[in-house]
Amino acid sequence: MNKTLLSTIIIAALPFCSQAAIDVTDNFSISGFGSTSITQSDNKTPLFVNREITDDTCYDCDTTFGLQADWAMWGELSSSVQVVKRPQDDWSGPELEWAYLAYNYNNLSFKAGRLRLPLFLASEYYYVGQAYTWARPPQEVYDSLLGFNYYDGLSVSWQYDLSDEIVLTAMPYYGFSNTNKMDYGSVALEFDTERIAGISFDISGFNYRVHMSYMNAKYRMIPSPTYDTLNFYTLGAEYSLDQWQFMAEVDADNLQTNWYASASYNIDKFTPYVVYGESHQRRKSNSITTGVRYDITHTVSINAEWQNIFMDREDYNAGNSGQFVAPPIAYGEDKDAQLYTVMLNFVF
Repeated sequence: MNKTLLSTIIIAALPFCSQAAIDVTDNFSISGFGSTSITQSDNKTPLFVNREITDDTCYDCDTTFGLQADWAMWGELSSSVQVVKRPQDDWSGPELEWAYLAYNYNNLSFKAGRLRLPLFLASEYYYVGQAYTWARPPQEVYDSLLGFNYYDGLSVSWQYDLSDEIVLTAMPYYGFSNTNKMDYGSVALEFDTERIAGISFDISGFNYRVHMSYMNAKYRMIPSPTYDTLNFYTLGAEYSLDQWQFMAEVDADNLQTNWYASASYNIDKFTPYVVYGESHQRRKSNSITTGVRYDITHTVSINAEWQNIFMDREDYNAGNSGQFVAPPIAYGEDKDAQLYTVMLNFVF
């Protein structure tokens, strides 16, 4: 595939903050990104893992700020570090989201360190709100692993030209033992992961991308002495046609199946969009989202969004939580929620 076409595919697939990077030297750059919102639900039950939006107006539920440093060290050897104040973090305790060394050899790329799990279409730029159309990635899919996004280990990416316009990328990876902590409502959870192994595939053309992945993890919830095995499968696709952009993803494991479909239409600086999503088994819920994004500049945008999240009465009475952090019946609240959001995103 010619380099011009390949560059176009990469830019379309990964509209990442590095496009607005500050070049400190010829081989060292710093970039950043952030999001902040005003958001409110009409339900007292906390909504969304790691955000916990309620019926009180919240000015900090989505606040994200990240810095990334990229260093072209020597020849094909490079390094990258990304530190992010995620929505669930205090400003004094940001998370090291990735830190790795990379070496490129012909059509192979080797990485070692802290790496992003390559599970979804937007995994690589999950915290960069400027990179996607919605105010938030659809929670049905992107919350399915409770917000765990990285692993400490190794990956090898192999790229092969299927034709002049189609590129296949395969990436096996392996993660070593690690411990992760998180707050799930009022409960502090700690997971001990013995190992992670997986592989992802991307097929990219000029105006489309298909992403497939499989992950196998052996883990336990501390203090339980018993390890469980997670087999996690994902499939996603995105397609652009003139001003239209379509995206859809599905994930599944032995506890749940989740999916969403999204459509957007660009009109100059405005991009209205609609999303429909469903969660089954562990979380049973449906959602409809509609909104509009306005690009103030190519590095700053604002979203106005409405989302309706609902579940069946039978699932509600059975104590299902859906996209809530806890069952709404436990709060004496309704089974549905209307969520209103104004979100500001930027990169530099």
